[in-house]
Amino acid sequence: MSKKKLRLKIDELKSDFGELKGLEITIGKLIDETWTEEMGPTPFPSITDLREWDLKLLERYRPFYMPFCDVCCLCTFGKCDLTGDKRGACGLNMAAQQSRIVLLACCIGAATHIGHARHLVEHLISKFDRSYPLNIGGTNIEVEAPVTRLVCGIRPKTLGDLEEVLDYLENQVTRLLSATHTGQEGSNIDFESKVFHAGMIDQVGMEIADIAQISAYGFPKADPEAPLTEIGFGVADVNKPVILVIGHNVPPAVSIMDYLTDKGLYGEVEVTGLCCTAHDVTRYNSKAKIVGPISWQLRFIRSGIPDVIVVDEQCIRADSLVEAQKIKAPLIATSEKNCLGLPNRTNDPADKIVDDLSSGKILGALILDPDKVGEVSVRTAIAVTPKRRKFTAIPDVNNVIESAKLCRKCNECRRACPM
Repeated sequence: MSKKKLRLKIDELKSDFGELKGLEITIGKLIDETWTEEMGPTPFPSITDLREWDLKLLERYRPFYMPFCDVCCLCTFGKCDLTGDKRGACGLNMAAQQSRIVLLACCIGAATHIGHARHLVEHLISKFDRSYPLNIGGTNIEVEAPVTRLVCGIRPKTLGDLEEVLDYLENQVTRLLSATHTGQEGSNIDFESKVFHAGMIDQVGMEIADIAQISAYGFPKADPEAPLTEIGFGVADVNKPVILVIGHNVPPAVSIMDYLTDKGLYGEVEVTGLCCTAHDVTRYNSKAKIVGPISWQLRFIRSGIPDVIVVDEQCIRADSLVEAQKIKAPLIATSEKNCLGLPNRTNDPADKIVDDLSSGKILGALILDPDKVGEVSVRTAIAVTPKRRKFTAIPDVNNVIESAKLCRKCNECRRACPM
């Protein structure tokens, strides 16, 4: 691996060779690699390094466009009508506009995954140090980072090694996004080539994040006997305080599990999850429970089961705070990318935050310290559960039957149902 930004500073040195004062040496990169495999032709490829291959693919498998919108609204020249063979004020035609929109969408997705990887790696480095070794399976894994090896031509060995890859990925996202600006790329085929590039770096970013969390958090490593976890809407024990975690970034959920274990509360509080965070927290501790996919967020929140809702980033409904208020469940946001208009209580004492949340003085809080999230969410769940018992009871079958007899056939239930 390359070691970047080596800096040596000597204020004063006296020796037989002479006397040195104010000497400073900076080396941009040192290569320390015992890997015997020959380097490929395009390590850390730029947007155009694989363009010729992209064009061959696109010539054989030509893109077909079915516009979902006839106008372009992306700059102040517009709106521009692109129907038929018309071109916009900037000269762009319909095919190029459609592929441009696809590139924008791919850049959004790539930036989201790469941003998550950066956030996660920085957090893990702060807890475990840059020299923490990467291990996703030991001798059971022959190629520990297949996508990173293929695209970047390096073999990462420590958490710190992942930073160089992230630097490259962030650089490429910026360049790709700049190509979508008015007056830049004009060819739909070259837009499609850039879409391929965005998808490639997106895949690298996802691998970087998973390698980091598998290694640092001790997720199952190529284990055919990895423990199973409970899944489904009915697995949560509603007689206990219930914490619901939603999102894509697992450190806050890990801190919740750690706090429960450290304080001897393990088994007294239910930790449930939706979407990616749910899967990852069950990899950390199989006692957490997956209550459903991303599409079940409204269903589970409106059921009234969760006593506290913890959201991080991605996969989160924009109205999660609104829905949490309806069931009187405090919500804790944990990511700078999804603050939900909540007051930043990161630097406040945990006791004060818990008091404010459990008393209803505030509806939610932004807490950017994962360790504090663990303490606050558990203590708040325990405190609010007795106060909101009436919101956590799902009607039994007899009650449902009796309620159905009162139906007036107005169809309001169909209109209100999130499913």
